[in-house]
Amino acid sequence: MERRLTADPEDPSLCGACREKREELRALEDHRARGAFVRSRIRLLREMDRGSRFFYALEKTRGAKKHVTCLLAEDGTPLTNPEEMCGRAGDFYTSLFSPDLTDPDACEVLWEELPTVSMGDRDRLELPLTLAEFSEALRRMPTNKSPGMDGLTVEFYRAFWDILSPDLVTVWAESLQSGVLPLSCR
Repeated sequence: MERRLTADPEDPSLCGACREKREELRALEDHRARGAFVRSRIRLLREMDRGSRFFYALEKTRGAKKHVTCLLAEDGTPLTNPEEMCGRAGDFYTSLFSPDLTDPDACEVLWEELPTVSMGDRDRLELPLTLAEFSEALRRMPTNKSPGMDGLTVEFYRAFWDILSPDLVTVWAESLQSGVLPLSCR
């Protein structure tokens, strides 16, 4: 049909019939592709089902251990009612973070112990951070740690510092200057 259409591209009945056959073929290919996708998904679920049941049960057990089931009241009696526990937790943190009067003598003692900073030192402390300072901070960081949520370790940053440092120093300097961290660093 396509050869005949190439020979006579102006034949309207041939053009329509060829278009219909192409659509039928495309629909058939889509149907077969969806079937292959469903079959592969079912096979994956069968193969992974045993493992997922195990991990689901494990996560359920871990989650149960994270729930608070009892709190002690101020007098030491256990509270198990969720509403009472919420009230006790609220009272605890309210009292913990409530402002207390500050002893002026304690403030004087604290302020006397603080080192004095000259104007020259203050100006030096306000200078933008340098690549050398960031490199030194990285060098002093403990190994086998991940300083961020991305899971990248200190060893990673050390290995790729030559590549990453210019961009990271720019981001950190802008963050310090603006007082705002990028979303990826929060």
